Amino acid sequence: MTCTGCRRVKKRFTGVTLWTVLCCVGQLCSAMSTSTETDDLVDPPPDLTNVTWAHGCNSKEQLREAIQNDTINMIEADIVLGTVKGGSNISLPIMAHPPDNTSDISLEEFLNTALEFHDVSKGIKLDFKSTQAFEASIDLLERAFQDRPLYIPIWINADIMGGPGARDRQHVDPNLFLSTCSSKFPMATISVGWTTMFGTTDDRYTPEDIDRMTEILAKNCIIQPVTFAVRAAFAANSRGVLTSLIKGSSDTTTLTIWASSRGDIVDMDELRALISDVGKDRVYLDLLPDVYESFKSATGNVLSSYRTNKLLCHLDPDIFI
Repeated sequence: MTCTGCRRVKKRFTGVTLWTVLCCVGQLCSAMSTSTETDDLVDPPPDLTNVTWAHGCNSKEQLREAIQNDTINMIEADIVLGTVKGGSNISLPIMAHPPDNTSDISLEEFLNTALEFHDVSKGIKLDFKSTQAFEASIDLLERAFQDRPLYIPIWINADIMGGPGARDRQHVDPNLFLSTCSSKFPMATISVGWTTMFGTTDDRYTPEDIDRMTEILAKNCIIQPVTFAVRAAFAANSRGVLTSLIKGSSDTTTLTIWASSRGDIVDMDELRALISDVGKDRVYLDLLPDVYESFKSATGNVLSSYRTNKLLCHLDPDIFI
């Protein structure tokens, strides 16, 4: 049965619909129906792996293309402190990925533009790259979200713990991030991750990683939907602990498996097994296009190594995300 909160915002279509809508608990629910929806039918479990992403929309052009692209469901962008090209030298939250600290679009303009096209019904994921960038954005986010349409999913993301290959790297202050999201942005899905670096022998999420993350969430009394952002290369090596994490969490808890560096080696067989164990109704896939197509293919291993049966993309592995 479709929940009443969903009914108020859910658009009904006849035939196949390929978009997702905001559920009453703040999660994206599936809209892969093949017939007219009625309140008397039980909705099938959503396949969240069908949600599509525009990753790293950190310029005016990228944002505009994502808004106009009918195949995109979620728009992801990064926030750092820096300056807007052609503007003053005042430091403010801008859309850029480290080490860049200049952009042609500020966070304020990004939100104004993205939310202006609310009839497009695309979700927004904001990835904060530092404590300072997040702290400087709080008042702006409050103003922007105050009148946002209810059916626009908002995700707020930060790496708040050290993780595989980068356990000593600086991350966003977990208590500031979580307490602020809980008190000021209860409508948002909280997306939390670990700092990572590919190319070391430290190649998986450990039980200790999971324990520290769940403990800090409990400490901050987080009750809104949470998605754990995990790097595909390491998630594939961490099937047991990640399956236990999701199976032991509330139904509104999900994984978001991401891959943005072509230097990563992803064991596609293990990744598929992880998703099968967890369930497609609990996993989002924010992957590079070739990695995503490889996942969707029954036997796909793009640029695969014959001996290892792993997805192998040859670019610089020394990239911190």
